[in-house]
Amino acid sequence: MRVLLVMPTPFENGRLGLENVIWLSEPVALTAVGTAIQGEHEVRVMDLRLEDEEALAKTLVSFRPDVVGTTSMTTDAYQAKAVLRAAKKILPGVLTIVGGHHPTLCPEEFDVEYVDVIVQGEGEITMREIMQRAATRSFEGVRGTRWRDANGVRRVNAKREQVASLDDLPIPDRRLIQKYKGRYFFTGIRPMASIFTSRGCSFDCNFCAIWEFYERRTRFLSAEKIVDQMAACEEDFVFVLDDNFLTNKRRATELCDELERRGVKKYWLTQGRTDFAADHPDLMARLAKNGLVMVLSGFESNDDDNLAALRKKSSWRKNLLANEVLRENGIFSTGIFMVRADWTHEQFEQLYEYVRSLQIAVPLFTILTPLPGTQLHRAYKEKLLTTDHRLFDLLHAVLPTRLPREEFYREFCRAYDATESSVRDAYRSLMKKRPAFVARVLPGMVWFYARTWRYQRVHSDASSFMRDEKGLLNGPGVGLSWEDVAYPRAEEKDDNLVRLRISKKTWADDVTEMVGQ
Repeated sequence: MRVLLVMPTPFENGRLGLENVIWLSEPVALTAVGTAIQGEHEVRVMDLRLEDEEALAKTLVSFRPDVVGTTSMTTDAYQAKAVLRAAKKILPGVLTIVGGHHPTLCPEEFDVEYVDVIVQGEGEITMREIMQRAATRSFEGVRGTRWRDANGVRRVNAKREQVASLDDLPIPDRRLIQKYKGRYFFTGIRPMASIFTSRGCSFDCNFCAIWEFYERRTRFLSAEKIVDQMAACEEDFVFVLDDNFLTNKRRATELCDELERRGVKKYWLTQGRTDFAADHPDLMARLAKNGLVMVLSGFESNDDDNLAALRKKSSWRKNLLANEVLRENGIFSTGIFMVRADWTHEQFEQLYEYVRSLQIAVPLFTILTPLPGTQLHRAYKEKLLTTDHRLFDLLHAVLPTRLPREEFYREFCRAYDATESSVRDAYRSLMKKRPAFVARVLPGMVWFYARTWRYQRVHSDASSFMRDEKGLLNGPGVGLSWEDVAYPRAEEKDDNLVRLRISKKTWADDVTEMVGQ
């Protein structure tokens, strides 16, 4: 059979968000599923983020697939459904399949006539079994699926257990995206390959659904398999797409051993927690010597109470120490910081001052958002101003704001100008620590800043955020004020948000204390 696997495009290209503008990684979820079935079927992977508007229709007509599949996070749920709706319209007999985080956690949103199969959980083995029965269109007993039978009735099968060992899965075949080679990047780091070396996260932050998707389990590839993938990449830069790479000391040590034993030299980037970096400075130094050049971390907040309320299980002090470790080892620091809808002008300024003190190379600012499938969403579902997924992009306030909304967005919009000195200081430090790396990425950084200039103009305009919201603030929380919401605090306790009580020291108090030491 002919199978077309489609990566949806973002709903809006003019927004300075993390995905697509600052970071565009390979669609590894699709190449993994495609690899699992390509031996017996003709598989194509299509990345609509890198295609023109007519590409999908043209491919459906020319390739005429028997099966069309797509994947979905929350913000691209509508686009994923649009892909399958278009497939059914052009090819009425095609089998349509959707999987990914959002369909797994919110399957009811895909219970529409043009979606034949909803895959919940990991997809490789499930997709194999679906393809074995695709001709009959009967998927009774295929675990991890919700499917429409011949009468249009949605049937629900038992959930699928996760694969015990990731080493048992085939390595995603990057030849499936050969036509897009050289077009994936992180800021100016390009061309960039993408791999995964683990699945899951052992922490349970209430704003994140990763740990719920993977049922609180974390599984790892062996060091040998990781280095096999790195060595097979032609690109000098490799993004390790793990949700939390910095979580297991023994695993990181074994990876260093294997890289050194085999002499594999790559610049690689990953995501990881600040507390691990703070607690293991020697290991971070060794990882840097073995090619680690960037860590994307959720610093989240400049306040320990906020961190506790989010179940972050870290502290401002850990963030500070981690940043020192990264800077000392020439590791490019990308930090995500959350603002909250109930913030005042003073709280915005305190956050920006905090970022300037850290010297973060790429500070990224988001708005705390109760994403569907998270504990936070369950706690605040009835207070949301909208249920439109386009505004759940971490760049819009979906809960009532303390400041008038336009004032709130004006404060949010000045984030990058307010922290520009942090970026400059970080690059000066990086040039001293890793001049060869800086020289290697300099052309890409020129490309990146030229590319993002047009997005900066949109992102710095508060009225553009207000326009985005027009007509979409129609959720159950409309009419509520910020005082009605009871935003999470560390001292609050309820069934949905269990929190720790941490000292109310400010970040400035900690700076003074540490300087004194």
